[in-house]
Amino acid sequence: MMDLLRSRMTMVVLAAVVTVALVATGAIGLFDALSSPDSGRAADGRPPGTAASPVAAPKLESLGKAPQGASYTDFGQQCPDVECVRIVGVSVADGGEEQDSDKASKAAIDKVFNHLLDKGWARVLPNSEADPKEVPLGESYLTDGQVLITATPVNAPDASAGLMLMHAQRPGSS
Repeated sequence: MMDLLRSRMTMVVLAAVVTVALVATGAIGLFDALSSPDSGRAADGRPPGTAASPVAAPKLESLGKAPQGASYTDFGQQCPDVECVRIVGVSVADGGEEQDSDKASKAAIDKVFNHLLDKGWARVLPNSEADPKEVPLGESYLTDGQVLITATPVNAPDASAGLMLMHAQRPGSS
């Protein structure tokens, strides 16, 4: 038996059989993929996994009334992909700091987040952090079960900070 496996002719035949088997299975797979009704495009010509129209962003009213001494500015929704997000500017009438300073931004975010936490919103820590005391409010998310918000930079002279509103989804759902 060992002599048969060492034979040059046996090796050539064995290599030819393996090559033919690989080519045949590839051809069958290609034929099956091309003959299936969903051959890589949706019925209207879109790539699979894309929505016909993006899901609209949550309304500004989902934040409720702004906390005392603060105001919201709606910068509209942006639709980069399947879901739209709403960008909201936060202005704090403090007068002590410039609107575009880091201190003013942190103060505005803290004011809005604390206001929403008092209204019953829940805090979601990033990257499964265990201790909320170690994570600044501006680096976490807030949710009321329907809407998820996080701090985001905005480039507007009348806004101290920015919020991004999006629909809350359970992990793994899309």
